[in-house]
Amino acid sequence: MPDPLVYSQAMVTAALVSAMSVLAMAWLRRSSATTWLNSVCVLGIGCGLSAGYYVLSLRLGWPPVNALDRFLAVVVPSAMAIEMIAEMRRMPNWVAWLLRMSLVAAIPRILLHGSVYLGGGGNEWTLWQSGTAMAMSSGLLAGLWLLLSWLLQRSPGVSISFALSLSMLCAGATVMMAGYIKGGAAAFPLAASLTATAVGVWLISKRSSIPVNCDGQAILGIGVTGLFCLLFIGHFFGELSTTSALAMLLAPLLCWATEIPLLRRQRPWIAGSVSLVLVAIPLLVVLADAKSVFDREMAPLLIQTSARLQGA
Repeated sequence: MPDPLVYSQAMVTAALVSAMSVLAMAWLRRSSATTWLNSVCVLGIGCGLSAGYYVLSLRLGWPPVNALDRFLAVVVPSAMAIEMIAEMRRMPNWVAWLLRMSLVAAIPRILLHGSVYLGGGGNEWTLWQSGTAMAMSSGLLAGLWLLLSWLLQRSPGVSISFALSLSMLCAGATVMMAGYIKGGAAAFPLAASLTATAVGVWLISKRSSIPVNCDGQAILGIGVTGLFCLLFIGHFFGELSTTSALAMLLAPLLCWATEIPLLRRQRPWIAGSVSLVLVAIPLLVVLADAKSVFDREMAPLLIQTSARLQGA
């Protein structure tokens, strides 16, 4: 049975390690913090994830044996490496985006590799079905990433990072209730690391005597790919419905509400808070629906299993 205490401990550990790593590394490199901060964010998220997954006792098989292993061992390191490369001083912006979109195109194929969808068990898709499904999935991810990146350039801040973390927490809980406990649990340390890293960056930019201009692309890139992968895994390898997956994936786009003239005239924290409330509304609806389905279909089975174990 899931243990909420272990998940809470993993989240707290991931958040503390990420925040301390970001602040410590930024302080050590304070003379060049302006150009190095996104790399600090990547390393901070990596440290936080490692600590959080250690608390969860989440062990990866090598070579990766399932979609979750490939997400953690291939996709996440690739996203981090791309964001590190993108921060190189002489790296053209178009090259960075070419690398990002290359990862976007590869992610569905990476996650579905070796599954019944692409071969084995007699349930595989046709070539046309697999191509269409993977192309649509990559298109969704690319569109979400580009739109949030555009918004981040127009309205820098932490609200987008917080929105991604909210969606990731909802995705974790929903995927667990959909029957994939390990896949859902993987969302919690990632959400905590993203939030703590964003807060660390905000503290540096507000309190450091050195001007820091972090556009948050590293946090955004890792957050968007992480959210997409967790929902993709929950849908294809759990019982997560297409409607719920799309609602959680697209919910962060409600941060665009900050571009409404009425909100643009408000203080940034007010506009950001309103956008987070808007993001939370569909997430709560999805979570309530998932809880209702779980109570109706899964809870009785768990009760019967527990009763049989106690009787034995």
